[in-house]
Amino acid sequence: MEKTQSVFSASLQLCGNTMVYAIQMLSIDVKQWIIENGKYRNKDMKTSLEKLKKISEKPWFYPMALFLIAFASYGYALTSLGYYWSDWEVMFFTKLDSAYQFGYYAEDRPFPWAYQLIYFLVGSKPIGWQVASLILRWAGSLLFVYALIHIWPTYRKHFYWLGALVLVYPGFIQQEQSAAFSRHIMTLFLFGLSLYWMTLAITRPRWANLLFPLSWIATFMHLFTIEYFSGLELMRPVLIWLLVANGIKTDWRLLKKVAFYSLPYILVTAFFFWLRFAYFPKVFRTFARLESISSTIDAFQGSFIGTVLNFFNKGALDILFSTVQVWTDSITGFGDFTFQRPLAWFAFGLGTFFALAFSFFYNTTEDESANRPSPFWLAGTGLLMFVTSAIPIWAIGKEVGTGGWNERFTLAPMFGATLLVIGLVLVLVRPAGQKWIFGFLLMFSVATQVWMASSYRRDWTIQPDFYWQLHWRIPALQTDTAVLSFGYPSFMITHDMDATWAVNLLYHFQIKDGIIPYMFITPEYEKYFQPDIPIKIPARNLMFDGNTSNTIAVFRQTDSSCLRVLDSVYMYDPLLDEGSQKLIPMSDLTRIIPDPTPASPDTDIFGPEPARTWCYFFQKADLARQTKDWGAVIDLYQQAQGLGFTPKYGAEYIPFIEAFAQTGDWQTAYDLTIAAKELSQQQKRMLCANWYRFAELPSADMQMIERIVQDLPC
Repeated sequence: MEKTQSVFSASLQLCGNTMVYAIQMLSIDVKQWIIENGKYRNKDMKTSLEKLKKISEKPWFYPMALFLIAFASYGYALTSLGYYWSDWEVMFFTKLDSAYQFGYYAEDRPFPWAYQLIYFLVGSKPIGWQVASLILRWAGSLLFVYALIHIWPTYRKHFYWLGALVLVYPGFIQQEQSAAFSRHIMTLFLFGLSLYWMTLAITRPRWANLLFPLSWIATFMHLFTIEYFSGLELMRPVLIWLLVANGIKTDWRLLKKVAFYSLPYILVTAFFFWLRFAYFPKVFRTFARLESISSTIDAFQGSFIGTVLNFFNKGALDILFSTVQVWTDSITGFGDFTFQRPLAWFAFGLGTFFALAFSFFYNTTEDESANRPSPFWLAGTGLLMFVTSAIPIWAIGKEVGTGGWNERFTLAPMFGATLLVIGLVLVLVRPAGQKWIFGFLLMFSVATQVWMASSYRRDWTIQPDFYWQLHWRIPALQTDTAVLSFGYPSFMITHDMDATWAVNLLYHFQIKDGIIPYMFITPEYEKYFQPDIPIKIPARNLMFDGNTSNTIAVFRQTDSSCLRVLDSVYMYDPLLDEGSQKLIPMSDLTRIIPDPTPASPDTDIFGPEPARTWCYFFQKADLARQTKDWGAVIDLYQQAQGLGFTPKYGAEYIPFIEAFAQTGDWQTAYDLTIAAKELSQQQKRMLCANWYRFAELPSADMQMIERIVQDLPC
């Protein structure tokens, strides 16, 4: 027995030792497999990354990458964007008869061909204008990059970063105003094209006979489209010198060649300035810009040193704004920011993705060159480009960093500002850290543009609602009528004329004898609170000729209420501010034409008709109340009830309360009055005023009236 146990113990120990040895050998094999397989995997990964980087060297890759940034930053909301601010002026212009089109812009920029061309290509739909402006912005930025690469080929990867930063430059956050700025961005594209063809002609002489004339034509076109890039023409000789300097050693030959190449551009620019400031003012009788420039010149004559110091201070502030503040604002300036919003994750996720992608594909540390010019050349050239581009702005007494509508002034200076930033980063930051600085700037720039695109998208949910409700309530409008309101159609309509163009488009305007049929006015002056006051407002070669006795007053919709045409039945509504209350006596409802088959708004411009929810039934009922069609009002109420629609604001019961009172259903009128009171507090004065009016009806139920007076109480 003992022998058997000893044999078993020896066998068990042998098995155990064998298992331990097997496990050790297996672990060695597993480790070896992991090491070898990891090597293969790392090798495969490295090979894949190298292949990916080789793909990025293809000629098509960078343009595609740049377009992806543009589309992601601006285009993700393309189908949800509309018209804003001065977009409405451009839409109005495209609908003008040819007899008025030229004269409309003749007094300052008489060649609005960019608007006409884009309208011819895409029509009135906002998405067409958005796509056109986006492509022009992308192409202009790309061409500028390629032009710089011809000048400094050893900085290729840095310029790839520059192109991305120019494309989403956070100093200009009005890309979504696609119609208003289409002419500006067309000019940006033409300037980039002229610069690219110029550098190509110089670096490839066999194509010079074709490319130089094309470049001159593009220069002529950008100058006569809009003058924003005219200051940059002063940089032509400098850029030409940078291009040809390496190829010629003798100074006089260099200067001769620079002068030869520069002369056509100088002549084209001189011709532009002569036409713009000598010929046009005499022909079109406009001196607005001349007066601004004259006042600037007079300032030098008054106090030369003081004016020079003022200009120096203005220039320094504008440089700081364009190179530092635009990015600090993009970092700190997000309104209503919270990571609880999906938009925040989307905006910064997209920015981070592109920053990391560019850091991988365009790693500037891999692009070091011993023969590279000093980065001070880049910074100095960027500074010169900024100053020359800003000269036209400073000459008329404006500043680059004004903000608001004047953000358009950043379009030309952003090229120099971004080149200056790239140069300063190269000077001040070690090569290993440069791509992280560029990535950081790109991330916040993309996030800023995505955030702004969302703001424009949200605004376009408000505007069409305003115009369609106005159409439902006012199917047609007598000409020479002014629409008064203390509120604009949306937050991105901030000028009377912008809303004026929209209202005229809504009612399919016709210009006769240069008279605009409709005008939108925010009555900021007391003179508009009095009847029979002439309203004469010029708009270039057009004029609105009306009278304060021929007006309609409206109150813009809120989150909880529908748009309203102001009428005495809404007097004392607590939602109306003091100014709107004063407009009620001036609102002449006889200006409204209750056409049963009105012309529908242009859906290309205003979008498809919104779903007919409560506000539709309210507007139609309020119109029927105006015409005393009580049966139609009651029918509309019953339809709304059947569909489950009810008001969110008590005053919107008024048309229905009156209809039931007028038809003798005093109990329903009473019930709706109580519902209105419970829905919106502090409305009893308005409700009481209407019931006192009902008491004057021949069929008035005095018992019910006394009851409501006690229950409100009045």
